[in-house]
Amino acid sequence: MSKQKLKRTDIKSLLDLLADKDGVIRKKARKALVAMGKIVVPSLTRVLRNSKLDHLRWEAAKTLGAIGDVRAISSLVKALEDRDIDVAWVAAEVLRKFKKEAWPALFRELIKSKPDSISLRQGVHHVLLNQKEDGLNDLLETLMKSLKFGTSPESASVAAYAILQRMKVN
Repeated sequence: MSKQKLKRTDIKSLLDLLADKDGVIRKKARKALVAMGKIVVPSLTRVLRNSKLDHLRWEAAKTLGAIGDVRAISSLVKALEDRDIDVAWVAAEVLRKFKKEAWPALFRELIKSKPDSISLRQGVHHVLLNQKEDGLNDLLETLMKSLKFGTSPESASVAAYAILQRMKVN
């Protein structure tokens, strides 16, 4: 069996264990996946986006956070709107670790999302909490205020767009 095929088999087996009901088994599988490194990121992002099991999506987000590969950012941003609040919370915590690297994906999602997406607004607020960046702090403050409940949802999109423009990110 080729080395690449063996790795695919190992990843599949570990993902199956990541879905186990026993938390100890899941933790061991998570550690093994983290040890494999960036090669597992595409598989984990698929799990995060597609699994019907809440605890498996949670484990995928947690594992992606431990690996720390920027390719996971897009899937983690989508997970801010996960139907399970624990999955959304873990995704937000992981995105906080990426700091400014996560901003373009966060802001693009805010711009294209429905203005009434409360979970996305709360998630983005949590991710950005206490983050600062010279030359952007005024807009970040505006964005943070606009993400709070009771403000005009559209103002968050406007502020996010302004930050992207200032960052010179398309």
